[in-house]
Formats: sequence, C-alpha cells, structure tokens
Amino acid sequence: MGTISGPVRQRNPSLDSERPTRPMTGCAGRWSSTGILVISGCLLACNPASLVNPSSVNLSSDQQALVITSVDPAVSDQFTVKHLPTESKIAPGLYFHPKRFDLVQVSPDGRFAAFSTIDHHTLMGLLDLGTMAAQEIDVVTEGEVLSFHWAKDSQVLVYDYLPASGSQRIRGYDVQSGERLGIPHTEHSSDVNLVFEQWGSQPREVVVSMRNRHKGESRTTTITLISITQLAPGP
Repeated sequence: MGTISGPVRQRNPSLDSERPTRPMTGCAGRWSSTGILVISGCLLACNPASLVNPSSVNLSSDQQALVITSVDPAVSDQFTVKHLPTESKIAPGLYFHPKRFDLVQVSPDGRFAAFSTIDHHTLMGLLDLGTMAAQEIDVVTEGEVLSFHWAKDSQVLVYDYLPASGSQRIRGYDVQSGERLGIPHTEHSSDVNLVFEQWGSQPREVVVSMRNRHKGESRTTTITLISITQLAPGP
C-alpha cells in the first residue's frame, strides 16, 4: 500500500488561544473525514486479510464450469473444463478427458478454489482466483474425490478420496511449499477406511477415523501428514 505524503505543516502555538473550541459531543464532532480515512487506511494495512476479495465459486448447472462471482454480483467469470490441462505433469503420459467438474471449495483466505473432475483419471487442482491460473495437485485413477478440508490458515488442503482398491484414503497438499502430503503406511492396513475428522493442534496434524472394512472395528487417532516422497511402498 502506498503512503500519502506532503509538506509538513508547523502549528503556531500562539494561535491556539484564538482558535474557538468545538464541544466534543460525539464521534462526529471529534473526527474529521480526513482523520477517518487515515485511520481506516492504517487498519487495512495492519489487517491484510480484510483486503481479500470474498469471491464465491460454484458449479454451473451443467458442471462444465466453475462460476466465480465477486463482491459485485454483476461481475462474474467462468473457468471451464476446456481450460484444464490435457496431460498430467505428476504422471507424464497420462491424459485427462474430463466430463465435468465434481467438487469445489474456496480456501478461507479467498485466494484459491480446490476442485476435482469426473474422469477415468480424476484431476485435483487449485484455481488461483486472482490470476485464474490452475495447477494440478494430484490425480486419482479409477476413483473419486469425496470431500475437501482447508486448514484455517489456508496453507494446507486435505481431501478424502476413494481409489480403485475400495478403501477410502486421505491425502493433502501444502500450498506454500507445493508438497503433496499423505499418511504413513505404517499407520494403517489395506482394508481400513481412513476418514478425516478434524484438524489437529499442530501444522499438518489431522484427526483421522479408521474403520476396518471387514471386521467393523474402528478407532480415532491423530496423525501428522508427511511428504509423498517420504512414503515407503505399501498397501
């Protein structure tokens, strides 16, 4: 934010006694419009979160586009399936043929919209609402994304998904570092459904419900998500 500057005016103390005193009966009597503007500017500078454009993002009726509406309902934009990448950067050689969008959820700070598609290879991406640029963050083959969960600070996104194996899983994405995140394989077996319950008290910490698909046994535990590159091969 720029700073408004100008010549400094020196106050003459000898004129104070000649200046009439205005009774202070309320805020209107105490504050000039210039003072209010200066204070408002300081508050905005100290609270950058208030500058975020609280856009809303919804699926179009045919789910062929994400409809972005700003504060002014008359101003809107669309991001369509035609804008999506055709080839995966995460898995080169894998091509997308999205039929339509499936889920979308805006981050708490209003900067990004997480979305998924319906396709043989489900694309999960982030749409930057400021630049309208999208990036691929994950891909699920023969599966679907079930839900998105943003951390309060908008730094980490977690999503529940159902892969071809039939056991529900959880992955995540660190917006700041660009790391894809997952749950260590040592924490579960192949026949256990993992369901996000809530965020933990530490960064990347999640409370997860684990339910055995065959035995019906369930428990809740707290797990710290780790980088996908740290995950050892497992079920």
